[in-house]
Amino acid sequence: MHYITDRKRAAGKGSLAHGADHQLQVTYSSYMMAILVVLFLIRIAPLIGAPYEVVLAGLTSPFNTVICGLFIVSTTYHWRFNIKKVFEDYVPKGWDFAGMIITTALGWFFCGLGLYSLVKLMIIKAMIIVLAL
Repeated sequence: MHYITDRKRAAGKGSLAHGADHQLQVTYSSYMMAILVVLFLIRIAPLIGAPYEVVLAGLTSPFNTVICGLFIVSTTYHWRFNIKKVFEDYVPKGWDFAGMIITTALGWFFCGLGLYSLVKLMIIKAMIIVLAL
């Protein structure tokens, strides 16, 4: 007769601390995102639909560049945590690990693309200033 205790059956199925830790990380990330979204809407959103020169001047301001960079990185970080939980809860075993790898790679790729664009704008602005001298 094979007898397994409840404790042995529950071993390795996760713990209460893991979920609480994840919840705290997402909550702190949400607080940071709330502040950044407000700053983004106040400083960056008015640039939508503006001429290229105005957008270049607005995005290359150091404060706006930092807001944009932090917004891109924190959005990717927050999204990665939430998509990980979706894959853990709703995707069948075997596919969840591959899905997490693919979505994390895509997320960080687009984050890098956004940061590259900001750096490129800063370099263009610096070249315009140097050539104007």
